[in-house]
Amino acid sequence: MEQDHRFSLIRSLKGRLAIILTIATIIPILLTGYISYRWIYIVQTQKIEADWLDTVQRERDELERKLDELGRVSQLMDIEGGIGRDVVTFITSKDSFNRSILFRNINQSVANVNFSNPNLGVMFYYAPELAEPLLFPNASVKINFKPENLKAFFKQKLFTYYGPYESLDQGNQQELVFSLLRKLEYGNGRSIYAYIETKVVGLEALFTAAAEPDSTVDYPVYHVLTTPTGQAAFSNMADESVDIGTTFAVPEGTYQTFQAAGRQGWTLYQLIPKDAYNREMNKWLSQFILFASFSLILGIVLAWLIWRMVYRPIRIINREITRFSYNPSLTSVSATGLAEFNHILANFHQMSRRISELISDVEDKEKRRGQLEVEKLLVQINPHFLHNTLNTIQWLARLEGQTNIARLVSIFTRVLHYNLGKKNIIVTVKEEVDAVRDYIELQNIRYDHSFNVKLLVDPDCLDVPIPRFILQPLVENALYHGFDDDDKGEIEVAITREKHALYLRVTDNGKGVPEEKLLEMLEESDIQLHKSGLGIGLRYVKKMLSVYYGAEAQLMIESGAGIGTTIAIRLPDTLRGVDVLDSGPDRG
Repeated sequence: MEQDHRFSLIRSLKGRLAIILTIATIIPILLTGYISYRWIYIVQTQKIEADWLDTVQRERDELERKLDELGRVSQLMDIEGGIGRDVVTFITSKDSFNRSILFRNINQSVANVNFSNPNLGVMFYYAPELAEPLLFPNASVKINFKPENLKAFFKQKLFTYYGPYESLDQGNQQELVFSLLRKLEYGNGRSIYAYIETKVVGLEALFTAAAEPDSTVDYPVYHVLTTPTGQAAFSNMADESVDIGTTFAVPEGTYQTFQAAGRQGWTLYQLIPKDAYNREMNKWLSQFILFASFSLILGIVLAWLIWRMVYRPIRIINREITRFSYNPSLTSVSATGLAEFNHILANFHQMSRRISELISDVEDKEKRRGQLEVEKLLVQINPHFLHNTLNTIQWLARLEGQTNIARLVSIFTRVLHYNLGKKNIIVTVKEEVDAVRDYIELQNIRYDHSFNVKLLVDPDCLDVPIPRFILQPLVENALYHGFDDDDKGEIEVAITREKHALYLRVTDNGKGVPEEKLLEMLEESDIQLHKSGLGIGLRYVKKMLSVYYGAEAQLMIESGAGIGTTIAIRLPDTLRGVDVLDSGPDRG
C-alpha cells in the first residue's frame, strides 16, 4: 500500500506540488493571454475596423458631395432661370449682333460658375443637332465628343452620371473626374445637354492607380467602386482581378472588406489583404506561445526545486514520528534546515512529551475508575430508596381509597424521577413539556388552585433534543414572581421551530419585574435556589445554555410594570458533541 501511495501522482506531495505549480503557472499565462488577446482583438477588430469603416464612409460622403455638387451646378445651367435659357436663345436667334452679346454673356456666366466652384473641371453645352455640337466650353475639349463613349456610372431621370475617367480637358487628361450630362428640352422635341466635370480633389487615396502603404499603415489598401447594378466602375487592385464593367463579387478569405453604399445605390468597397491585416495578431501569437512555453518550463523547474527543498525536512519529521512510535519518551530535537519545519518538529516533541504525561494520567485514572463506580452506586441508592418509598405510599393510599393522595404521590414521583435522573441530561422537547405539565399539576394540588397555563407546542418540535430543566425554571419564575392575584394570572408556553432554530417563549400577564429584580434573578445564588424548592432559576438556565450551545443560544427578557414578562430563548435545533438521548425507563 505504501508503494502505491509513493508512486501515486495525486496523493504524493511531489505530484501535488507539480500540479499546483503547473496550474499556478498556466493560469496567469492564460489570463494574460486572454486579456492581451481581448485587448488586441478589441483594438484591431473593433477600434481599427471602426476607423476603417469611418474612413470608407467619409470617402463615400465626399463622393456624394461631389455628385450633389454636379447636380446643383446643373441647375445653374438649366433652361428655366439658368444659363441654358440664353444658350437656347443663342441657338435659335438669327441676329448676329444679338448672338454676339449672348455669346459674351454666356461665356462670362460659365466663367463665374467655374470660379465659384473651383473643383469643377470642363463645362460645356452639347447640341448633337448642330454642325458644331460643343458650345461654350471652358477648356480645350476634343471636337469628336460622344456621350456613349463615356463610362456610365448611374442614371437618374434626366441626369446621367459618368466616371471615374480621365478628364476631357486636353491640357489635363491625366486627372480623374466624375461628370454629369443633363438633358435640357426646349420645345418641339428638341434638346441640348449640359456637361459638367468635377475633380476628385480630396479623394486622391481612393483613385490612385495602385494603393501603396501610407504613413498610417504599413500595408496596401485597395478600393473598388460599383454601380447601382453591381458592375465595377473603378478598381485600383494590383492584381487586376476586377474587370471594369463586370459584376463585382467580394473576394472571400483573402481580403478584409469594408463598404459604404451611396444614396443612389452605388457602393464603395475598401479591401485590405488579410495576411497583412492580421500580421500584428500573428506576431503576438508567436511571441505568446514562446513566452507560455518558457513560463511552463520554469514552473516545472520551480516545482522540482521546491520539492527538493521540502523533501529533506519531511523525511526528518517522518523519522522522528517513527522513532516516537517505538519510544514515547523521545526528547531530542533534530534540525531540518528550515525555520518553519524546525518549529513543527519542536511542537511535535512538545506534543510527544504531553502525550506521555497524558498516558500516565490515564493509567492513574483507570486505577481509580473502580472506586468511582462504587461511589456512583452509593450515590444512586438514596434516590432509588426514595422512589421505592413513594411507590409504597402511593400503593397504600390507593388501598385505603385516598385517590387524591395517590394522584399527588404519582405526580410527585414522576417529577422527582425526572429531576433526579442522572444517566443523561439531554432529553427531548416532549419529555421536557411532560415534566412541565407534571410540575404545574403538582403546584395545582399543592396550592389547591388551578393555575392558568397554556402549552402551545409545534408537533415538529417534539423530538428535538435539549438540555433538561430549560422550561421548568422559567415557568416557576412566572408562578412565583409574576402575580399578586392568582385568579387573573395567565401563563403561555410556546415552542416553535423555524429555519434550523428552536424558539421557546414563556409569557405571563402579571405585574412585571423591575429591572433590579431581573438582575437579581439572573444572579440567583445557590442558597436562594435551595429556598425555592425545585426552582433552579434563570442563572441555571443561562449556565446550561452557555455549556451546551455557547454563543449560538440567545436568552432575552422583556418586562414592564403592568404588562407582564416574556422570556424567550433561541436555540439551534441540533446538539453536537453530547451523548445520545436516554429516554428509557431505567434512567436515573
